[in-house]
Amino acid sequence: MADTNDGENATNFSRNNVSSTMNDLTSPLMNDTDVGETGTMNGFPDGVSVSTDDAADESVRQRWQLNYQEAAIYLKEGENNHNFSTHPKSQDALPAYILVHNVWFYMMDFTAAILLLGLALCERPAVDLVKLPELIHGSVELFLLIIIAIGLGLKVRWLGVKKFFLHKRTAIKTAVLLIMFCEAIVVLARQKSHFRITRALRPFFLIDCHYCGGVRRVLRQIFQSLLPILDVMFLLFYFMIIFSILGFFIFSSVDQENFDSLLDSFVSLFILMTTANFPDVMMPAYAQSPWSFLFFVVFLILELYFLMNLLLAVVYDTFTGIEKKKFKALHLHKRTGASKAFKLLCSRRHPGKVSFTHFEGLMKYYRPRYSKRNVMLAFKSLNMADTQLLSLCEFQDIYEVVQLKWKLKQDENRLWFEEVMYPLNKPFEMLNRFVNWKGFNYAIYLVLFVNGVVFVYKTIVLSNTEDMSQIDKGIIAVDWYDWAFIGIYCGEILLKIVGLGVSGYISSGWNIFDFAVTVIALLGMTIESVSSAFYFVILRPIRLLRLFKIKKRYRDVFGTFYVLLGRMLSVGIVIIVMYYFYAIIGMELFTDVKLKNCCKNTTYESFFSEDGRFFFYLNNFENILFSYVTLFELTVVNNWHVIMFGIAHTTTEWSRIYFILFYLSSLVVVTIIVTFILEAFVFRMQYGQRNSQADEEFVSSITTEMTLSVQELDRFHPPESRNDVSLAVLHTMLRNVPGRVLTYRGSRKRTKADLSKTMYADEIKEWVREQDQTQRQDLQQFLVRQLSRCGSFVLLPRPVDALSPDEETGHHSDSDEDNDSTTACQQLQTFAEEYVTSPIDKELECWSSGMDRPYWEEKEDSLLPTRKSNFAWIKDNISPDKKSSCQFRNVRIEDDDDDELIKA
Repeated sequence: MADTNDGENATNFSRNNVSSTMNDLTSPLMNDTDVGETGTMNGFPDGVSVSTDDAADESVRQRWQLNYQEAAIYLKEGENNHNFSTHPKSQDALPAYILVHNVWFYMMDFTAAILLLGLALCERPAVDLVKLPELIHGSVELFLLIIIAIGLGLKVRWLGVKKFFLHKRTAIKTAVLLIMFCEAIVVLARQKSHFRITRALRPFFLIDCHYCGGVRRVLRQIFQSLLPILDVMFLLFYFMIIFSILGFFIFSSVDQENFDSLLDSFVSLFILMTTANFPDVMMPAYAQSPWSFLFFVVFLILELYFLMNLLLAVVYDTFTGIEKKKFKALHLHKRTGASKAFKLLCSRRHPGKVSFTHFEGLMKYYRPRYSKRNVMLAFKSLNMADTQLLSLCEFQDIYEVVQLKWKLKQDENRLWFEEVMYPLNKPFEMLNRFVNWKGFNYAIYLVLFVNGVVFVYKTIVLSNTEDMSQIDKGIIAVDWYDWAFIGIYCGEILLKIVGLGVSGYISSGWNIFDFAVTVIALLGMTIESVSSAFYFVILRPIRLLRLFKIKKRYRDVFGTFYVLLGRMLSVGIVIIVMYYFYAIIGMELFTDVKLKNCCKNTTYESFFSEDGRFFFYLNNFENILFSYVTLFELTVVNNWHVIMFGIAHTTTEWSRIYFILFYLSSLVVVTIIVTFILEAFVFRMQYGQRNSQADEEFVSSITTEMTLSVQELDRFHPPESRNDVSLAVLHTMLRNVPGRVLTYRGSRKRTKADLSKTMYADEIKEWVREQDQTQRQDLQQFLVRQLSRCGSFVLLPRPVDALSPDEETGHHSDSDEDNDSTTACQQLQTFAEEYVTSPIDKELECWSSGMDRPYWEEKEDSLLPTRKSNFAWIKDNISPDKKSSCQFRNVRIEDDDDDELIKA
């Protein structure tokens, strides 16, 4: 939602623009008159007594502005997967909703959440460099919590108290906020930190931010996968307990360190399942009897190779089902949002259709930075039937169309050297053919292969040198052949840019990949030559990554990486949040534990000895940074039991619960990550089997072309209402080009949703059909209400295709008055027959229920002071012939039915 001033936007229409389209904007009860207080405007009979001053026009504009704004909110809710139950239900709630859904408020809320997490660096136990007194970090915490509380207060303003607490995430956030408030006040009052394990709940504020929608979806998928995960874990622990009992009875007399009690037996086998203590745990028993290895082999086969892989299979099966359901829910949610918005843009003049006037009004709120040219191109892209009116089927594609970035086609595809005078352009044409020649690409691949061989040979020679100084010099040194190879790669880039042009070069994703790899390698070599920086030597092999695009299998890997790129960021944030949660708990429990020279007279003594070579005493929870390092070591699993044993030996055996729970949590998250990668790779392979152009589509953009002529510009924006500088410039451009037609090219990034639409094309049709069937009853009720209004003598003008050119522009003659009024009811009857009897998935699929009304319909005070007196005038002055022209039931017009909208 754009951050705009309501009052300013409500009047942001010129008088000329409004007057030329007033018939489209208003109902017959809102029309001005040409002469006197009553009569017709532009030839449409209404028989309504209304004022002709600017106040009436202003009320109409305000009504439509509110509808545009509410329609934009519905589109935003559909796009961001927001629940429609949180939609503001009154005009009074609108300012609070707009403020909270403002980009600046989003950034403020996100910044407050990040800073709140960062306070862990300053609080006890703090990092020495950023340690702050309790008064300072307590005050900062209280200030950040107030910012978050302001957002919740505004949310109460537009949701209401009851709905606010019924929203689960909001209710949890409120509870966490209250706890944080109380603890911050206690810290400020005592001027001393206390046991604050509730700081582990701070990541909830980050998760609830607007920019972390992907994180919430990942967490939702994890929680939805928990039930099958817990089922498999139940089997896993069941067999582990059985083997723990058997191990205690069989090996307690042989290996008292690992099987001395049932608890020791369970812990040892749990560690064995992670393979961290194998074969150490087996060797004492194996020394007594070689047959004892059967116990451990059976345990590992059952627990590690069967149940753990079964866990991955179950998670993958659940995850793929959830992924498909999620895509279905998001797709249908967007369609529902578009349908709700569409309903608010339909007028009595065009029932079931949206005109350009209303589409342009919508875009002022939905895409406020969209230029008028882009609005016209977007409307034309949607209006595939070229009827100058959008149907619901066409309007459903608005989410994809508004993402297109439009440029003149000649600017994108025209090679730069085509404008060069003949014969000077011939060398460039030959260069264009040369860089597109397959032999040129094969030659570059050969150079890359030779470069790789030279790089490996140089590394082998240096590894066989015993003089460490020579090794250091050889690693850092940049030889002449390194510059030769990098020069060839830079020359390739220059040739392609000159031969293809800049736009042609960057249009290929693989060219961008080659350019990035070459620039990084060149940067590393340059820094090495200037400063002899050792660490930049790792940038050299990056240029060899270009070899991986030769083979299709490698391209599949890169395609998988491309699909996962956005999602992996969300998964990474989930891991950071999980680490933060356990790090805070670990600091509160183990911050004072000293592991140096602990565990004396045990098998783990050498790991924590200051004189040893393992240095495990450095793994601690003394601050948030050290805690993250320790938790990462636990995630890797190797020797994780050593850290657990050291802390359990120093504190209590119950501390093992912390490490076991962290291992299980990381196991779930890592399994989900593996499932993400596996699902993306399988999706990539399946998509490639269905589409031969999969390699390019995964790294390319979606493009479309659209033309714009002088006649279309005049139709969208008539000369008398064209008061925009950009439109004047566009009109000049159109008049100066041959044929007075410009061709534009729109492009946007291809997303996973676009690829999924191709994969699930057949399923999508079935989903839409099911959704349409559930909406059929609402549609029929909607049409009955409209037909009832026809019976109440509220007459509609003819549809646009029945109007003459003069009538469409708003200039009507008095001779057309009777014809307009006698065909109004027939029009609505035709409208009913056309859309109820035809397949609903083709038109008007998602009509909302009666509760979805524009804001101004709920106001008790009317915007028209004389509306009740107008009803009597209508009944008394419409002739019997006109009344009999509608055969539907006559229902008395209620006070809230004299609007210009088609509403449910």
